[in-house]
Amino acid sequence: MDPITLNTKRMVFSGQRDVTYGLNEAVNFEKRVIFVAVPKTGTTSIRKQLATEGDKLIPAPHLTIMQIRDALYTYLLLKNLGNNHAFPTQVDQVPSDAEIRAEAAAIYSGFFKFSSVRNPWARVVSLYSRREGVKTLKKADFESFCESLRYASDTCSQPTRCASQHDWMTDETGNLAVDYVLKLEDLDRGLQEINDRTEGRLRLVAKHNNQNPASRSANYRELYTPQSRNLIGDLFARDVAAFGYEF
Repeated sequence: MDPITLNTKRMVFSGQRDVTYGLNEAVNFEKRVIFVAVPKTGTTSIRKQLATEGDKLIPAPHLTIMQIRDALYTYLLLKNLGNNHAFPTQVDQVPSDAEIRAEAAAIYSGFFKFSSVRNPWARVVSLYSRREGVKTLKKADFESFCESLRYASDTCSQPTRCASQHDWMTDETGNLAVDYVLKLEDLDRGLQEINDRTEGRLRLVAKHNNQNPASRSANYRELYTPQSRNLIGDLFARDVAAFGYEF
């Protein structure tokens, strides 16, 4: 089965009508790409450009690279259930479990994988002033918010234990598992780099969707005291070191 046509196949669940399903916003089989959408790093516009029609097996957009990798097997397994319509069973129509796992592994290794990151201090301001998810802007002052922050997904509606942006895109050993990391602060150059690396397959353009007029992330330094600045620097030290960020 050609993996680039998977999202056009039919998935049939018992008692339900036929529905065209994709795996998740993260995976575009036609463009052969996996996008790890770290919350509050400008992912909305990229997700919209990579979106495919139909419902998704996992609607939540902010999966880690490991969650995406493991979901590929489940997705392919469901795609192949209920497809035996002959006796004796036609071998070429019913793949073995080993073949399904091999196909999932081939998709994961063969697709272009990328993610996006943002200055941790600016991103924390965005987490604090967000309009969706867990709203904290009117419930706590910024200093108290920084003191209470524990995870990189705090205030997000989709819970994770990711301690940093870096955690969204690393494997079990802690090594980076994506081909490219896009910096929000250098968006145009990064999108051109992605275009070059995929030989024009991913012609993404810079758009500014889901901007929050109440957010002060553009002038984030104004909100910080020396104490809160150090708190966030320590909490997201891995991002600072991995992606070369400074206050």
